[in-house]
Formats: sequence, structure tokens, C-alpha cells
Amino acid sequence: MNCAINDVLECIEVEQTNSAEVRAQEVNKKHVAEHFSAACGNYDHYAQVQKQIAEVNLELLSHVIAGRSKFSVDLGCGTGLHTSLLAKMSDNCLAIDISHGMLKVAQINNTDMTTATNNAILYCSGDADSLPLQSQSIDVLHSSMALQWCSSPSFAIAEIARVLSTSGSAQLAIMLDSSLYELRDAWENIGITPRINNFFSQQQWLQATQDLQIEQINQNSNVKINIQQQVRSFTEWHSSSLDMLRALKLIGAATKYNSKQIGKNSQLQLSPVTVSTAISKQELIELDKQMQRRVCGLSEQYQQRNAGDKGEGNRGLPLTYQILFLTIQKKQS
Repeated sequence: MNCAINDVLECIEVEQTNSAEVRAQEVNKKHVAEHFSAACGNYDHYAQVQKQIAEVNLELLSHVIAGRSKFSVDLGCGTGLHTSLLAKMSDNCLAIDISHGMLKVAQINNTDMTTATNNAILYCSGDADSLPLQSQSIDVLHSSMALQWCSSPSFAIAEIARVLSTSGSAQLAIMLDSSLYELRDAWENIGITPRINNFFSQQQWLQATQDLQIEQINQNSNVKINIQQQVRSFTEWHSSSLDMLRALKLIGAATKYNSKQIGKNSQLQLSPVTVSTAISKQELIELDKQMQRRVCGLSEQYQQRNAGDKGEGNRGLPLTYQILFLTIQKKQS
């Protein structure tokens, strides 16, 4: 292992075995990791919106950092599709993911890729709630579509602030609770509790950053933390609600189906995004009807939002991701 990176890493097991609360979190995180590991072979083909979001996040990062960084981290690297771009901005690059399957694919995808100083990209299993990194050791941290799986915004933001150097920057893309609202509303309209897990809101994430700033002030720290934020919408289109749920499954995010009711489609499994309740064929039909009504009623709105989406803005059923782009910058005052 590169000696410089070795100095940055620390033993994550020591931090994660101190309380029953942490062990309880690990059970949930294990569930998340298993489903993304199961999806790692299909992820790059189906995760088109996720790719767009990561590209925007990297573009925002390029406006934040000046010159080459010494240490960078791709937190929630997934299949490593964008890790190599981050590595080219850095002397040393570490890719972290909670899913061992994703890490293996990332290593394969970046076999011949190196950092700006020809160091190998390194890979490490880790959880955003308890990063396996020394304090103030990272200059640049990039994370796209990973932090919505954290236990709380406060945990994640505090950990990121802890590992950033005194002049470090983090660029984060986080899925909000207002995401996938078309599917959520369709469930409600057919009188069924929405089978989608709740993510954190924009206000909860911003409160976590404000708490961090207040803590810095109370500690009379000479390091100032600047926060910038914006929310953008990204919409993908599906031929039916079944196609939508299947696509979510193929990127590690689907719903459990009743094999007797759906037959050949029973391969769709439980995932972190949705709640494990069986879906009947009739419910799928009703979902389609509800979502088609939304498209008819709001077709102009969707067309305007997706005017630049390569001609895909007006066909099928829409599923929208609301993404918070959050920039955290440390500066010495």
C-alpha cells in the first residue's frame, strides 16, 4: 500500500464495536451493502440518471478546488465510473464503498488507471457514518448518490468535516425525500401506503451543516466552514410501472414481488429503497393508470424540465430524483 495513503487510513473495526446502537446500524447497512453488491453487474447499464448526477457533481467540484490535491476520496464510489476522473485531480486517491461487490467492479473498471502522480487508486470498504480515515487527512472528498443511506445527516456531515483538512473541500450529491414522488403519489392515490422508504429532507441536511458551523464558532476554531447548496431535478422515463420497479431492482433498488401473482416477474427482490410488501398484478395496473394521469396533467411541465434530455422528455412514465448538491469548504480564518 502507498505509504501516504496508509497514514490516512485507520482501523474502522475499533470505532464500530463500542455500542449496541452502532451494531444495530450495521445490520441495516449490511442489508444495503448486500443489495448493491447483487446489482453491481447491471449498475452501469441501468443507472443513467445516477451517471448524470455524478457528472454534475464533478463539474461543481472542479469549480471549488484549485490545482491538484494531495489526497482525494470518492465516498460511495460504486462501480468506480467516475473515480478515475477524481484520481487525475490528485496525487493519491482512495475509493470507499460499503458494498464489497461494487468495490470489486470498481477495481476491474480502473485496472490501468492511476492518479496524477502515477500512484495506483486504492480501494477500501467503509461506512459514511464512521469513515476509516484519520482526522484532517483529506483535501478533497467527492460523494454522489451515497449519503442518503447514512444513519443521519448529522453523523455524515460531522464525519466528513472531521476528515477534511483545514483547507479541504467536499462536494456531495444527495437524494432527498422529495425524490420518486410520482411513484409515491401513485401509491397514495390507490389507497395504499407508499412502499418507498423515507429519505432525509433538504432542511435536515442544511440543519446538519448549520449545526456544524455553530459548533466551530463555539469551539473558537480558526477554521471557518463555508456551505453552498442547490437542488436540481433529474427525470428518467419508463414504459410501465413494472419496468420502473424492475429498473430500480437492477441498480439495487426494487420492491418485493409476490411470485404467485406476478409469475415470471417474481425475480424482483426486496431492496433498500422500497418496503418489503408484495405487489399484486392489479396494483401494478392501478399504478400505471395513476402515473399516466399525472403525465397527461403535467405533460408541459415534464417537457420543459427535460427539454435537453436527448428527446426522452415526453414518453413513458416519469420518475424524478430531487438532488441536493452540497459544497462544504474549510478555510483558515
